[in-house]
Amino acid sequence: MTVRKCFSVAAGLMIAGAAHAEDVPSNAELFRMLKAQQQTISELRAELKQAKQERRTTAPREAAAPAATPTGRNAVRETVAAAPPAQAYAMYNKGPAVVPARNGGAYVGVFGGGGSRGGTDVSQLGTVFFVEAAGGPLAVDASGRTSSGGVGFGGAHLGYEWSYGAYVRPALEIEGFYLAGNQPRATLMNPTDRLAEQSFDNTFPMRTTVLLANMVVGFNTPYQGVTPYIGGGIGAANVSINGATSTQTNPVEPGINHFNARPDSSAWTFAAQAKAGARFALGNSGAYLFGEYRYLYIGDMNQVFGSTVSPGHAATSPWTASFGGTSHHLAAGGIGFGF
Repeated sequence: MTVRKCFSVAAGLMIAGAAHAEDVPSNAELFRMLKAQQQTISELRAELKQAKQERRTTAPREAAAPAATPTGRNAVRETVAAAPPAQAYAMYNKGPAVVPARNGGAYVGVFGGGGSRGGTDVSQLGTVFFVEAAGGPLAVDASGRTSSGGVGFGGAHLGYEWSYGAYVRPALEIEGFYLAGNQPRATLMNPTDRLAEQSFDNTFPMRTTVLLANMVVGFNTPYQGVTPYIGGGIGAANVSINGATSTQTNPVEPGINHFNARPDSSAWTFAAQAKAGARFALGNSGAYLFGEYRYLYIGDMNQVFGSTVSPGHAATSPWTASFGGTSHHLAAGGIGFGF
């Protein structure tokens, strides 16, 4: 109620009282006085209602005002500045923070998979000791290319991972795995003036053990428990061939394996790989699943087999099979555990 209206009401009451004291007002005068008081009360009610509405509208603005003040803005800036880069980025972009799947440390894993082995150049070197009447010793340098084929593999690794900044997780690991598949075959041709043609049909059942030292780099992401990574490594491979065969198809010599004195051989060679994949944490247990692609390279090597020993066949030197580098494209999956 305003002061002006309060005075108006009081004055009206006083005048009415005085008039009543001096003289009793007429009915018309009483009606006018009552009507004026009712109008004043209605105006007071309207003003009170408007004041309540204004207070309801103003209260939320006043509650939110501190966040928009310079002091509030400064507090937000200080909070963001003190946060790690990943969390600060998330605050500005209103997205989830980059959360590491684990806090680093030692880890172990086992894996398996399959893929393809590419073909490679191969040559067969040796000497056939024909008698002088038959032209004397014949040098053999037959060459060709092995077939490609599928392979399977399985192995394990052991490593240690560090946390470097907010995004990068480097690791060093050692791993070993066993690789086997369908046996490579090759048709080898030996160019010589003494024969119209000399060719061999060879098989080389291979089993390969690979040992590697790897460098792996993981990357934290905004997705809880998901860590993509890339890596590479170098090491050595032992390639074992058991039960190799070399059959001369032209001129035909049926039933004779030219490696029959010792059809088994093994050799060490260089190995290298590159890989890329992702780990998927299994809750907070430290265990995780992973899947990856690998490119594996097995270097050049020489395998030495026995000589040809067969009734009626000329004696030979031991045979050397020389292989070029071999490429493998592999897909692997596995499970690991971080300590």
